[in-house]
Amino acid sequence: MTHRVEDLTPSLTYTMPFSNVLHLPFPDKVRATRLAGFHELAIQPQEVARIAASGLSIQNMRLIAEDNGIKISRLDPLCTWNPDWHPNNMDDSFIADHSTTALEFFEIASELGCTHMSLNATFTANAYALDELVSHYAEICRLAHEEGMVCDLEPIPMWGVTSLEQGWEIVERAGAPNGGLVLDTLHFVRSESKLETLATIPGSSIHCVQICDGIHPLKSGVTLEADCFERMWPGTGNFPLADIVSGLHKIGGLNGVGPEVFSVLNQNMATEDVARLCKQSLLAYAELRV
Repeated sequence: MTHRVEDLTPSLTYTMPFSNVLHLPFPDKVRATRLAGFHELAIQPQEVARIAASGLSIQNMRLIAEDNGIKISRLDPLCTWNPDWHPNNMDDSFIADHSTTALEFFEIASELGCTHMSLNATFTANAYALDELVSHYAEICRLAHEEGMVCDLEPIPMWGVTSLEQGWEIVERAGAPNGGLVLDTLHFVRSESKLETLATIPGSSIHCVQICDGIHPLKSGVTLEADCFERMWPGTGNFPLADIVSGLHKIGGLNGVGPEVFSVLNQNMATEDVARLCKQSLLAYAELRV
């Protein structure tokens, strides 16, 4: 009997999150993406600036990706899209690293050919009234539209847009034609977001799905901040990932899918091992494999 080798569903688009390849030189980021069988790569604006300062131009980054059949599709994140963006739970180095202005962001995105952008709402919870938040989001969507970009808001419970419910209300009220959401399974679980809410959102409004695992409930003494940057590979924790992936599948929301795993354990991982883990971790879910 011949054993059928499972592969990723070819009708979906897979994106390599920047987190998994932070430790790799740029050509190896692209190589890991290709070896995993993914189509697209996400990258941080501050990382692009550092790579360019080291001597590899943005133009050449784009060429390296294109030569490998990879699109640098998403610039992630922009934090300065509102005036009071400074977080109160991050150190000065984080703030400096995430201080890219909207103008700088769009310039980098244009040079790389990015079509999608992610917004982090790094301000403190309740810093803005809902109407103010909608206004700020609508304005950055307007600017993104002028650049031909889709502008996705990522709900993150340790900051100012804390849940899928709140994020979707902002996106829906703004009514921007290029608006949408990033759904990160860590933030979905930690914010106690509901599958019932997910079922009410058009899948076409979810443009990026970042999958990781963890231990739920959060262990005593572990903060949301620490947990965010010490994640587990899909299938190694107890998050209800199968239910979340199934819920996304039902609404057509499995778009720009990738495992997003911030972890110090990745820091010495070889390119090939990153690629293997990325692909294998997604093959655990029936909706993502053939």
